[in-house]
Parts: sequence; structure tokens; C-alpha cells
Amino acid sequence: MTAVATLPDYREQSPAVAERFRKLKQRPVVLSVRGLGKTFGSTEGTVTALQGLDFDVYRREFMCVIGQSGCGKSTLIRILSGLEQPTSGELLLDGKVVHGPGPDRGMVFQSYTLFPWLTVKQNVMFGPKMAGRTGTAVEQEARQWIEMVGLSDFENSYPFQLSGGMKQRVAIARALANQPRILLMDEPFGALDAQTRAQMQEYLLQIWKNIDITILFITHDLDEAVFLADRILVLKAKPGRIDEIIEVPVPRPRSLDQAIDPEYLATKHRINELIHPREQRGGGGVEIPRMTMAGDEVE
Repeated sequence: MTAVATLPDYREQSPAVAERFRKLKQRPVVLSVRGLGKTFGSTEGTVTALQGLDFDVYRREFMCVIGQSGCGKSTLIRILSGLEQPTSGELLLDGKVVHGPGPDRGMVFQSYTLFPWLTVKQNVMFGPKMAGRTGTAVEQEARQWIEMVGLSDFENSYPFQLSGGMKQRVAIARALANQPRILLMDEPFGALDAQTRAQMQEYLLQIWKNIDITILFITHDLDEAVFLADRILVLKAKPGRIDEIIEVPVPRPRSLDQAIDPEYLATKHRINELIHPREQRGGGGVEIPRMTMAGDEVE
């Protein structure tokens, strides 16, 4: 593996990657966040969760948001989905101010949020039916989404009959069935085992490649962010604010084999430097009492 000391500058881009980002920034802005802030009241006073966030997400972009625990990642995505209101600033979708939840934003949570009393097909049909659509066309569309996530053989199964990865594939299909402008994902693979998580990441890239969707993806996993994203928004903590927006120099299409490439490692190393500064490493300054016998030291 390439040593950290020999890694290239994470900002270096091949001509092909530079051209990809040039074209990305020529696309329409789907999501625009301006001066976004969020405060909460507590017994100890006012807590600022987010402060002064400004960024744009372009059409068909895959943006990841990452940061240490407590930086406001989940608060941000709940505001973007309309489940919470910001204290300051505004959120615009296709240039229109967002005030609450809407079918123009699909949401996939970390926990399995399928309706247990509905089959796979019925779960996927739920959104369109709530929007007043009925008939065979809705059922046909649901089958298309189910086929896209590779679960055609399970359309009449119930959630308890599915694995964790399969449940999340149904959740993605259900979110996409409303044909949203942007798909918001709050650590959707965090509860999965490592092998299933890797499979789900590849599934998601294939889905994103084949449909007109923009994705904003919350994660705490450095490898996941570098593997999936066009750009990575790194948040500082207390209060949550933008530290850096990184253009990922890893070429597309992506594969797990790229995890040892210099561009991949350099980007991952930079994110780790931002999230875990050197002065905070080694226990974060916490003094831990010794509870072992002398003579059994470890490195």
C-alpha cells in the first residue's frame, strides 16, 4: 500500500476528472443552501447545531456529507427533508423555498422504515397512492422500481422475510417511486455488515447511473464517502459548519479495487486530517487510568 508520506496532493486531478467537474458545475443547481443555521434550547442554554451553511448541489451530482459525531449531519438532512425547520437561512429546491416535507425529496433512513404489514410491492406503491394515483400503471411502475433494485422475485414478500440489505433496497425503491428531484440518505447502510454494505454501495451507484436523480448522502465512513461521492462536504463540529468541500479525484466508474489507488488514499487521508486533527488523536486528551499489571506493556 502507498505510504501516506508519498501520497499526491488530494487536489490533483487528471484531465478527465477535471473535465468531469467542469461539466458538473455547468449543470442546473437542484439544491441550494444559504446561511443555514439551527439552534436548540437545552437546560444549559442555547445549543448551536448548525451555523452559516452555504453550498449548492448540482443536477445528478452525488454529494456525501461527513464529519465527526455531533457535527449536525443528521440535523442537516432532517432540515433538507422538511422534518425540521432551520432557525436561520433558507433552503431552495429548483429555486423555490422549501418550508416542509414534499414528494420532491425522497428520504432513506438508517433504520428499516418499511411498513411491516405491507408487501414489498405495496410498500413501493404507498407514495404514489398517497398522492392520489391508482390503477394498473402504478403497479407496473412499482414493479419497474422493484426490478431496478433486483428484488423482482420478492415483490409479494413481507419485510420480516427480507435481509437487512434487501430491506434497504426496498426503501430506496419506495423513495424513488415518487420520482423526487433529490434523494436524501441518512447513513442508510450503517447498520449493515461490511460485505452487504459494499454490495449496497455498488447497487446504489448503478441505480444513480441509470436514472435522473441527485443524491445527498450522510455518512461517517471515510471509505464510503470517497467511493460514492463526486464531492464531499466536510463539517466541523460545535457548531456544525463547513470545513471544506472536497472534489474527489478518483475517476469514474468506481470499483472497490480503487481503494489502494493514490488518489483514493490521498482523499481519505485529507478527510481524516479534517475530522481528526493531530492534536485530538491518541485518546483526545482523555487521561485513562492504568488497570493492568506492570510488565505486560503493549505498543
